[in-house]
Amino acid sequence: MENIVALSIVMIGIALSLFISFYHRRSTSSTANFYVAGGGISPRVNGWAMLGDYASAASFLGVAGAVALMGVDGWWLALGFFAAWIVVLLLIASPLKNVGKYTVADLLNARFKGKEKGIRTIAMVSTLALCVMYLIPQIVGAGHLFGLLLGWSYLPTVMVTGTLMGVFVILGGMKGTSYNQAIQGAILFGALLFLLVFGIVSIFAGNPVGVITAANEMVPPLLAAANPEAVALTASMANATPGEAITAVRELMPAAASAVTPGVGLRSLADNASLVIALFFGVLGLPHILIRFYTVSSAKEARKSAEITIWGLAIFYAAVFFVGLIAMYGLYPQLVALLAEGKRGVATNMTMPMLGDMMGGQVLLGVIAAGAMAAMLSTSAGLLISATTSLSHDLYKGILRPDSTDEQQLRFAKIGAGCLALIAIGMSVWLKDQNVAMLVGMCFGIAASTFAPALVFAVWWRKLTSQAVIIGMATGLVTSLLFTFARFFGVDSIIGLDVLINPALYSMPLAVVVTIVVSLMTKDCGELDEFMAKAHGK
Repeated sequence: MENIVALSIVMIGIALSLFISFYHRRSTSSTANFYVAGGGISPRVNGWAMLGDYASAASFLGVAGAVALMGVDGWWLALGFFAAWIVVLLLIASPLKNVGKYTVADLLNARFKGKEKGIRTIAMVSTLALCVMYLIPQIVGAGHLFGLLLGWSYLPTVMVTGTLMGVFVILGGMKGTSYNQAIQGAILFGALLFLLVFGIVSIFAGNPVGVITAANEMVPPLLAAANPEAVALTASMANATPGEAITAVRELMPAAASAVTPGVGLRSLADNASLVIALFFGVLGLPHILIRFYTVSSAKEARKSAEITIWGLAIFYAAVFFVGLIAMYGLYPQLVALLAEGKRGVATNMTMPMLGDMMGGQVLLGVIAAGAMAAMLSTSAGLLISATTSLSHDLYKGILRPDSTDEQQLRFAKIGAGCLALIAIGMSVWLKDQNVAMLVGMCFGIAASTFAPALVFAVWWRKLTSQAVIIGMATGLVTSLLFTFARFFGVDSIIGLDVLINPALYSMPLAVVVTIVVSLMTKDCGELDEFMAKAHGK
């Protein structure tokens, strides 16, 4: 067994999470408690829980790794993750809490009473698709992380991770999940800030300006790996300091861009536009984020929760940028070598643990690994609880068994959690070589094409109809999944349209146009005055 100290630190974190879930097991005795903790979570705990839920493996591993490989271009992903929260605060947070109860579909059903089955069905299918797709990068990241810590093969690591996810949710429900997410968010936040400070002190002699100075000098590993001479040069300098390797590559490539030069890793205009659309609007449609506004007691506390999360994310993503630059400097020869070998996914996802191991050995590796595992388990638990809530509340209670008891609904939810974990494990084995940040970006594209238009139109457009909600969401879901899986299978184009890194450029505008056109052709605008008054607190 390798890295026993690091593994021990990670296991302590996991044991703490299991204890919290077990401690709150009595809070799963009713559907209200299992789904949304009875609305009794404080804004402070909820804000930290949303931070832990949102700052997933994509942020902690993927964004820092992307910055380490390509410089500032790897950071645009983080800015999109962050900026979207402003939109959530302004457009959705209060209305969602005012009219919803357990799931995102509740808001739509509150306006279109009498059309519950159609809306609940498309909402449930969209929720399940989103949550399973979002679970995949968490399990992929955990699989690679445990492989680094234990030397295990990939399959047993993803099976262990998927099992832990299911246990957390089945034991603790939303209350246990909320406190786990809040604590794991604090661990994640602390691990990142610790790595930032430790890196500045140990590598740059306590001078934070030195990070930017070095970034101006560094040729991003992505560019260096494309130059055979630079690859050979860094390979021959295995015993040199990172600074010497960086200087040598700069002398070899004097005209190359630096780590703070935009444009190094940017793809085509269409790819970038699609990613921006997905990130900016995607949060408006992520069920595991939106469901958290039901866990507090009022719209005011929902807004306060979002404000706490926004401040936390601002600090978090600023730190991620600097840590990524520190990793580029400290791991420069290794990153160039991994990229030259075609192991971009490993280079991106494992940069943070590799940096911790380099700077502080097994202890710091354990701290970083614990932070990464906290991010994965926290997000995974949030995803599972939102998916099982939709299964039980929207499908089982809303459609299949309207007269079912609380006990029957809870049993169905817990069985659903286990089944969804198994599906996510299977897909994670298939997609093990994908960059976790890009996988999450695809989920944002699906969310931006399904729930985001429906929710925004429901709250702010009086002419929206129930038919438009169902047809528009179905159009966005099918189109986004079609282009997402086309990319997984290596398809270059569909009916003449290039398959992009994210489906949102095609699927979201199409969903919006279909929603508007169908609304203008139909008349069922729902319980309009009553809904609008309640949603906007009038």
